[in-house]
Amino acid sequence: MTTAVDMSSAGQQERKGSFLLALLVLTVTIGFPRVYGTEVPMAVLLMPFYMLGFFRLLMSNGGFAIAFLLLFGGWLLGGALVASAGAPGDLFFHFVVSSKIFLNIFFGYVIHRVLTKRPSALLAWIFLQCALAIISILDRDVYTTLLGFISPRSAEVFQHIYGLRALGFGLFHVDGALTLVITVFYYLLISQKSFLKSLLVIMIFPIAMAIARSAIIPFAILGLSRRGLGLKVLLLLSVVTMVVLSFYVTSGPLYQATEIFRNIVTKGELHSDSVQSLSEMYIFPDQLSTYLYGDGRYFSEDTSELGFYKGTDVGYLRLLYFSGFGSIVVFMLLNCFYLVPVLFGGRYEKSRDIKVFALALFLIFVIINFKGLQVMPIFAVSLYLFAGQQERDARRQSRLNRMQGAVA
Repeated sequence: MTTAVDMSSAGQQERKGSFLLALLVLTVTIGFPRVYGTEVPMAVLLMPFYMLGFFRLLMSNGGFAIAFLLLFGGWLLGGALVASAGAPGDLFFHFVVSSKIFLNIFFGYVIHRVLTKRPSALLAWIFLQCALAIISILDRDVYTTLLGFISPRSAEVFQHIYGLRALGFGLFHVDGALTLVITVFYYLLISQKSFLKSLLVIMIFPIAMAIARSAIIPFAILGLSRRGLGLKVLLLLSVVTMVVLSFYVTSGPLYQATEIFRNIVTKGELHSDSVQSLSEMYIFPDQLSTYLYGDGRYFSEDTSELGFYKGTDVGYLRLLYFSGFGSIVVFMLLNCFYLVPVLFGGRYEKSRDIKVFALALFLIFVIINFKGLQVMPIFAVSLYLFAGQQERDARRQSRLNRMQGAVA
């Protein structure tokens, strides 16, 4: 005979298994870690389990589906046509960017599904990534192992800069830093407010800055956009911590991470070497044809090295040189169209915070592409679905209240 104790134990085991499964899904999805030593994202292994649900989402939301198919189809096929004038490597990179846009949308849906049931798994993911990033600073073997889970092209570069950057599982450089910071603030958005949870902003800032100094962009935008004096105090405290560290750290990733603050204190200017080198990459086309339909190139003609076409790594310029000004417009729309209903939706619980978060993601996306080619953060689609769920719940509750009022 099954006892209450047996049933309770089975329930605990099921909840534990569900939590671990949720954490596993998030770990192979957020940041898109690769199958070791390849360009293939681990997340694609999950596609058979979630594809049906994604198709149902498209079928139930015709406006989203039509906009996505038109914009993505135009971007994918138009870019492939233009790339015929370039080299095979340029066409391949176009498909890499295209796949990342698609995967961001698809796995934004997956993340929403997972977090609807297990939001605490996102907190566990944050601590896991922070632990790995810290260990990667201290242990070269761990750093080298983690390189196997990022793009082989990037790993080729990053193997030579051990001691200058931290790594997470699939998190590296600008995209990794953005992902880590945005994940923290998204968790604060979807979870119940708590001062202890807000302490995450102090922990995450130096770690994300050690991955890439561009972390200051989402940290500042998302931090200042949130309500609450307590959080503002924590933001200030995290900045003060970085200033203090800049006086005592003399080498390693944290030395690189505190460069901006060190320059503010010692030189009185907001400056970093990466920004200085980036300013030299603003090289504009001198032919009208390039503005109209591009040169079909992402990379330089010299195939002996991985150099950028015209020597520029600026995101908008890379798109311009590849397929013209029109492709920049399509790229922007494809990455942002699903934020429009969030920004202009109705009022519901957390509507103000959700809309501000959507606007912050848009600003981060626009700004960061002045530095390098980046797609919209993966949590933008999760936010779109979270906002829709909140709005539906508000309407359902409103109808229920009217029915109860009519009965009374």
